[in-house]
Formats: sequence, C-alpha cells, structure tokens
Amino acid sequence: KQWYQRRVRGKMKEKSQKWKEKLENIKKAKEEEKEKAKRQKTKITGDMKPLSDELTSIFTSIMADKKINLTLNPTNKPNNTPYNPFLSNVEHFRSVLSNKNFQENPLSAVKAHILRTNAMHKT
Repeated sequence: KQWYQRRVRGKMKEKSQKWKEKLENIKKAKEEEKEKAKRQKTKITGDMKPLSDELTSIFTSIMADKKINLTLNPTNKPNNTPYNPFLSNVEHFRSVLSNKNFQENPLSAVKAHILRTNAMHKT
C-alpha cells in the first residue's frame, strides 16, 4: 500500500508541475502580446522590434566575418580596410531610429529630410 501512495503522490507532483509550467507559458504569451500591441500603437513605424533584431543579427554576423571598424564617413576610413556601404547604411538606420525628432513624429522627420535633400539637389 505504501508504494501505491508514493506512486500516486509522484503522479500528483508531476501533474501540478505540468500545470505550473502551462500557466507560466500562458502568462509569458499574454505579456508578449501586450508588449507587441504596445509597440503596434506607435505612430507610423509600428512594430520595429523584429526589424531591429534582424538588423542587429546581420550587423554582428557581418562584423564577425569582416572584423572591420565602422565609420560613417568613408573618407575617414583607413586605406587598408574596404568600404562596405551596407554597414554604413545599417549605422545610418540606427542613428535615424535613435533620433529624438524621428521617435516623436516619424512622418514629419522624414518629410523635413526629403525637403532638405531636395533643396540641396536643386542648388
């Protein structure tokens, strides 16, 4: 009879452990949904986290492969390192994302940039 009680207790512990894991997974999923909804509510940009994550992973893999230093201005680069426009575009995109004006109102920031660049090309 004792072995039976131990077996039943063991099964009960396993069931309770499985339920706890399921509840934790459900809580995590709900929190992730809330965070995603919060990110979706941002003005025009929407959910930029997946794009940012991908850019970061691409950037780190390229840096691991090439082992070069990034510079935003290609004239300041050393002569022995090749200039990679993709890496400078990634850095430029990061600087745009961290810009205060872009974070507050992306549409007006992009509009102002386009107007400035058009004015520069006309003169």
